[in-house]
Amino acid sequence: MNSQELLRSAFDHAVEAAQATCLIPHLNALPPTDGKTVFLVVGKAASQHARIAQKCLGDIEGLCILPKGHQVSTTLRVIEASHPVPDAGSVLAAQEAMALAQSLAPSDRMICLISGGGSALMSAPLPAMDPELKMRTHRELLASGATISELNTVRKQLSLVKGGRLVEACQGRILNFLVSDVPGDRVEFIASGPTVPAHTNQADAIDVLTRHNIDVLDELLSWLSDSNNATPAPDAACFERVSTTIVAAPSQSLKAAQEFLEAQGVECWILGDSIEGDSETVARVMAETALWQRRHRTLTKPLCLLSGGETTVKVTGTGIGGPNAHFALALLDALDGARGISAIVCDTDGVDGAAEIAGALIDDQTLTKVKEASLDHRDAFKRQDAHTFFKSIGQSVTPGPTGTNVNDFRAILIEP
Repeated sequence: MNSQELLRSAFDHAVEAAQATCLIPHLNALPPTDGKTVFLVVGKAASQHARIAQKCLGDIEGLCILPKGHQVSTTLRVIEASHPVPDAGSVLAAQEAMALAQSLAPSDRMICLISGGGSALMSAPLPAMDPELKMRTHRELLASGATISELNTVRKQLSLVKGGRLVEACQGRILNFLVSDVPGDRVEFIASGPTVPAHTNQADAIDVLTRHNIDVLDELLSWLSDSNNATPAPDAACFERVSTTIVAAPSQSLKAAQEFLEAQGVECWILGDSIEGDSETVARVMAETALWQRRHRTLTKPLCLLSGGETTVKVTGTGIGGPNAHFALALLDALDGARGISAIVCDTDGVDGAAEIAGALIDDQTLTKVKEASLDHRDAFKRQDAHTFFKSIGQSVTPGPTGTNVNDFRAILIEP
């Protein structure tokens, strides 16, 4: 297979390693309980998680919250909501999740199958807060280039359900099975941690809003200065009823890609699974890393630099793009057609930004195709129109929604 086929196959192996089948041994090992069992299934992987749960356990009771357009056949109540910006469905989903948690007795349990995207899909403000204020905060943070950890630090403190508030409202036992889409697999940042303790506080949220010059800070100060609105303390007794297991994570997906590539005779270096920062900055650093290997090392076989995490873009343009395609465009510019270097940069959920495009592929012939098509990659970069650009030259990666989410996947292949 050629370099693009090899890289696309590596991406497919990474995605496959995080599919819902990873839940099967955990669900099959659930102990019996005297009370009732309900499910809260939320996130970009919700449709597949609900399917697997029903396959393992038969008809199940509870709530499934998934992105609009995702299809699912389940006995759970289904609520569709918007991502990455919440909508009315997100508010309803959070309210219904809270009602579900409040309905449980001490002998009952709630099994939570949570994946990335849950922060937006299940999003309601603190009681008496205008939902539009919370949504404006969310939109401004997304556009500011704030990291996912910073975004979730703020969202937890303004939310009806996040930061462990569902646990505080529930008398029953909670069993979490999580798919990590956050750097370092910090469970409190997966879907903003509705069922685990928060280790950031109101002051941390104010710091994030100040650092990114978020316009609504003045309107939020009264909410963030009132201790009655704070998330429950990490040592609160309610968390003694919670157990948490990560069933899929970026590290596992990178290792799956590594095993596949090594079987094809490719040497692999995993640079990290929790790399954050500005997409352009990280792309140019990785381009220089690849170019250094080309200039100073005699390769006897192909070398692939693998990495994960989540980079961000401060929105200034009017084009159609996302952090991964923007990264690929910056990488294309920095590599400048260097011989024998190709790359794939994709979001493992199949949706980069707000477009159902995972990302893009580039190689040493891409700039030639750009010239032949009379396109200007630097102009596309300036306008933040990466998806339109890569689609026009046939180098977009479009698997559709993958049914999982373990953050970004990047692979840079350097051939002898």
